[in-house]
Amino acid sequence: MDTDRLTDRLGVPVEVHGRIPNTTDRIRRLARDDAPHGTTVVADELTAARGRTGSAWSAPSGGVWTSTLLRPDFDADHVGRLTFAAGVAVADVVSSFGVNAELKWPNDVLVGGKKIAGILTESVHDGVPVAGKPVDEVFPGGEPGLDYVTLGIGINANVDPADLNLDRPATALRAETGGDVDRETVVVRLNEGLRERCAQVETADGFSHLLDDWRERSVTLGQRVVVHRRGQAVVEGVARDVTETGALVVDTGEERIEVTEGECRQLRRE
Repeated sequence: MDTDRLTDRLGVPVEVHGRIPNTTDRIRRLARDDAPHGTTVVADELTAARGRTGSAWSAPSGGVWTSTLLRPDFDADHVGRLTFAAGVAVADVVSSFGVNAELKWPNDVLVGGKKIAGILTESVHDGVPVAGKPVDEVFPGGEPGLDYVTLGIGINANVDPADLNLDRPATALRAETGGDVDRETVVVRLNEGLRERCAQVETADGFSHLLDDWRERSVTLGQRVVVHRRGQAVVEGVARDVTETGALVVDTGEERIEVTEGECRQLRRE
């Protein structure tokens, strides 16, 4: 992957790194220096990758490990739309290689039940980063300004799934297609798709259509699930829908609970 070639192809700043701790820290620094919407940092290997819950994960050489800077034109309480936008955009990229991609709430892209990509949405409000939860849970009753959003996305491209050291089944584009994929093509399609989907969800109608696309790919909706939440009671029931803030609506049989974060495990389809 080449910095200058990708920058020319996309028309936005792109940095390519061989081996760095993580791409999000670098994007934060670029954002503070007023980097424009769409700026992307991509690495061949990460040495200190972190997931949505703060857990470490392996990002070996051969993957497409990226963070993209977004400066959306909407209020802070709409940030949750971008996780859906990113999920659809990543699924589109995977599908463009002839691989059927599905979406699992809240942030996983699957192929045949195996994880092929993950997404971490981090927004920064008045200098305070918020990751993995709705903004109003961090600023209750407040109206924080939205500085920018970083979408951290890892796509298992030309890696051996066994090298990922995940606690769940995983796959890669190479394993699904039978050969190496061009990672620059992955980066180009991802960046273009993210910017297109981000623009789409800036309007209510656009977001409504985007949610329809997400629901069509969802393997969570209609499924009986159990969600383990940090510091709260476990929720078990049927996943009925998602809200515009990113919450999963779970029907327990007694009530409908909007789950805003947690580890979601599917039990069986109703």
